[in-house]
Amino acid sequence: MKDEKEIFILNELSKFNMKRCSKGFKYLSEAILICIKDPDYLDNLTKYVFPIIAKKYNEKSLLNVKWCIDQILKTMYNNTSISLIASYFNIDENLKPSLKLVIYTIVSKYEWRYN
Repeated sequence: MKDEKEIFILNELSKFNMKRCSKGFKYLSEAILICIKDPDYLDNLTKYVFPIIAKKYNEKSLLNVKWCIDQILKTMYNNTSISLIASYFNIDENLKPSLKLVIYTIVSKYEWRYN
């Protein structure tokens, strides 16, 4: 059964058009969960977050984890309304949100709601 954090993450990510059954979606959800539990990990995703995910899912490399997440974000950007993305992440419509911004924004929304 999913806990409050996992349900929150799924609800937030469901606002965007991306495949929920992909590795990238699973890894992105996991990265957000890790950063909700310890926001200091946001400082260096490559050093702290990707290795945890790679180990948990028996991924060969933390670069594979990052690549899968980057692909799901590319899908999100290509298949979701630009105005929705811009308003959700508080950025200009001609900008793509970075991986760090995506995770930071959802972690911040969680902290604002539950803390």
